[in-house]
Amino acid sequence: MVSACNKTENLGKADASVVSKELVKSSKSLIIPIDSLTVNRSTQLVHYQDSKDWLFNLNRSSNEIQMYDLKDKSLHKRLKFPVEGNKGVGRIFSFHIHNLDSIFLFQQFSTDIYLTDTSQSIKNKITVQVPEMHTPPFVHSTYFSSPVVVIADALVVKTRPADDYKEITNEVLSKRHLTYSINLNNGETKLLNHKYPNDYLEDGYKLFDFSFAKGIDRWVYSFHSDHKLYSSDSMQVGLTAALSKSKYINGFQNFDVFGSREQHYKYYASAANYKSILYDKFKNVYYRFCYPEIEVTSEEEIMKYRFMPKLFSILILDSELNVIGETLFSKDKFLSDNAFITEEGIYLSKNHPDNPELKEDYLSFALFELMDID
Repeated sequence: MVSACNKTENLGKADASVVSKELVKSSKSLIIPIDSLTVNRSTQLVHYQDSKDWLFNLNRSSNEIQMYDLKDKSLHKRLKFPVEGNKGVGRIFSFHIHNLDSIFLFQQFSTDIYLTDTSQSIKNKITVQVPEMHTPPFVHSTYFSSPVVVIADALVVKTRPADDYKEITNEVLSKRHLTYSINLNNGETKLLNHKYPNDYLEDGYKLFDFSFAKGIDRWVYSFHSDHKLYSSDSMQVGLTAALSKSKYINGFQNFDVFGSREQHYKYYASAANYKSILYDKFKNVYYRFCYPEIEVTSEEEIMKYRFMPKLFSILILDSELNVIGETLFSKDKFLSDNAFITEEGIYLSKNHPDNPELKEDYLSFALFELMDID
């Protein structure tokens, strides 16, 4: 490992003793029927396991969290919450399941966090004391996955710079923190010593959104336009960098903050980038989702692929962030933001509009197993 301010990029390469891996499509699939009010592209999926296997699905339009039994492939319960009133929780943007008795509800841009359970009773409301020049918790659940981490009586959550994004400079961005902890008893916050790379905007403006994942003893951050991953084994220790480059991504386009809406949409649909990083606690590996540059030739393609990418790969990294494999998804089409991990492997949604196996009335997934390459 090297310091994040060191530009040497001879890191993240597996040594000869490391076994190479790939994700191989299994014959097993998962098909769950949904009702007419539920869309087949989820805004958040969470796998939770106790004595049974559960899949939780956020349906924002009805402000409910659906609880599916994976063994029976059926809806077990709806956790529906009012938006307003004495029992209102606002519009649910994301949620975190610590256990079935402790489920945290988050709104977008709100300082309030609600604690509930599967009975839907509101057990507590925590008002976050947001750190200066940072945003309220931004618990993103799809392309830039950043799940909450619970540590004793605190939550660690993603934040973003509160600066004007059109005017922010490299110097200012490098001073902004990525995460902070929230005391569940009083809402007090403490910034983790994990900050943006000090050279992220050095060569021009880039989107500075990011994903993070917590492994056994490592915090790992993946940025939109950076081949490196940044990690630390402590909340108090700064980040170090490791090169974790996709072989399908060469460079990055700068983002024109003053461009037209049409230019921005085309950039979102076609420009190379990295989005989510997921930790597989069963295999003790990380999966980094990579999006090579593509060509879009029509407004229809732009509107479709900015939300449902045409092409992506998954970079596989061991617990030390050595690259041990990469699987390209080019022929079969999947929704890369609708993924979840179980002991069996990683499930990817088949409900991409270009997938011939698309099923409108189902949450439908293909299973990919992590295998050694001979």
